Amino acid sequence: MTKNMLKFEYIAQRFKQRDTSNQEILLLTAPAAEIRRWAGVPRKTFDYQHGFQRTLSPSRVGEISSYFQEDKKNISPTSIVLGFTDKDNRVKLENIPLANNPASTITRVTIEIPDLDSEPIESLIALGINALRQRLPASTIKQIDDNSEQAVATALKLQDEESVDEEFGITDEKPEDNGSTLETPNRSYLGDFYAELIGLSKNLSSISEPDKLRQIIYSLIKPAVIVDGQHRVFGAANADESIQLAVCALLQSDWTENVYQFVVINQKAKPIKPAFLNSIIATSLTQSEIEQLYSRLQTSSIDVGKAQVMNRVNTDAESPFRGMIDFEVEGSEGFLQFPGIHKLTKDFQNIPRSHPVLASIGTWSTTTDTWLPHFYALWSGVKDYFASNDPRLWEEPSESNPNNLLKIVSLQEIQRLMLDNWADSRAFTFTTPQATKEQAKRFWSEFPTTFFTDEWKKKGLQTTVGRDILRNAIIETRRNIGRKSWGHRRLGLFQD
Repeated sequence: MTKNMLKFEYIAQRFKQRDTSNQEILLLTAPAAEIRRWAGVPRKTFDYQHGFQRTLSPSRVGEISSYFQEDKKNISPTSIVLGFTDKDNRVKLENIPLANNPASTITRVTIEIPDLDSEPIESLIALGINALRQRLPASTIKQIDDNSEQAVATALKLQDEESVDEEFGITDEKPEDNGSTLETPNRSYLGDFYAELIGLSKNLSSISEPDKLRQIIYSLIKPAVIVDGQHRVFGAANADESIQLAVCALLQSDWTENVYQFVVINQKAKPIKPAFLNSIIATSLTQSEIEQLYSRLQTSSIDVGKAQVMNRVNTDAESPFRGMIDFEVEGSEGFLQFPGIHKLTKDFQNIPRSHPVLASIGTWSTTTDTWLPHFYALWSGVKDYFASNDPRLWEEPSESNPNNLLKIVSLQEIQRLMLDNWADSRAFTFTTPQATKEQAKRFWSEFPTTFFTDEWKKKGLQTTVGRDILRNAIIETRRNIGRKSWGHRRLGLFQD
């Protein structure tokens, strides 16, 4: 082992969050590049199933790096969550008690570790074996050590089988499994990895990806692991190694605690939904403020344009969907789901690519929203026809109002059918909003409104098969308009 040692010092606040807990927490700040040196990331890979972190996404790291590089004012105040797993006295704490707050202490944190990046892979393998021997049951260690050749062969065989299964999309999950239950593994992945390291140390197998192996071993032998925030750490370090990140670290946190915290953070926390996020942007910023912040918000992967469009569709006086969109915030009175209506508008915006015969890119600007009046016009034509025959068809569906027209799947399939029909017939192109409205209204001429008020007995219409059933039912009904002794109720959509 090299004698080249690295030393890091920080000032932290040390406390217990609850009197009833034995778990101590450190709050500190540290440069992103330094965190990478002394904290490992236990990522799950084909050949190392014991990790609990997701695979590092290069694109996500790139986004975060760009975010920090785009504007020197950009910061990330959210804490990185770490677990100190140190059992080798490499993390030393020197307390400075606070007289006015006995539950909290100012602490000097000193971390001293070897420069692992300069260590040969053989030394790291030996350190990894030693670390695993401290965690695995003695019986498992003995079983592997006593018959290492067979143990190594078995571990490698299982690894290869899982890699092939994953590559071809083969899983052991049952179709009805929703991930809500936990099963006890039928083998120890950690034991398998120990056997693999033993095999490497005895030259029973060869190293195929040394860089990847290094990262895996780092997560075992470094004094801390990143529980949450790996992409922020790597992205910030790539942008500027001196960027200071807030750190919330659990002291003497074993792997069980770290995995538990990872699950809690990722499963129990309620993320901001896209609808809510877009509502915040659209309703909290003026146009001039949005323009000032637009580039920064784009770097943060927040779609301001989407927020503005959806807000207009919900508030413009000429919009047939005015007041109907559910932004998923308290007080929102809409009932049409935000994601579904956003897809409806997005598909319409995309007409020059999906149906170029109807509109050219040059006349269909998404930056000046020349497409939006046509979107309003098309749906105003649909609304005029159906609501004039049965006003309930443009009102919120309920038990007393069995309205199948204002369902997301219906709206999406209706729009797709109209655009496909117009493109195939070459009988119409988008010229003026008034012409669009008249053409849309004419498309549904004599179509029975009871098609959308009669009970639809087919379920699962959001699936590909279900959408085809709905679309074909509409086509068949239009084709048979005026035909005697024929009715839409004989179609599969209305049958059990």
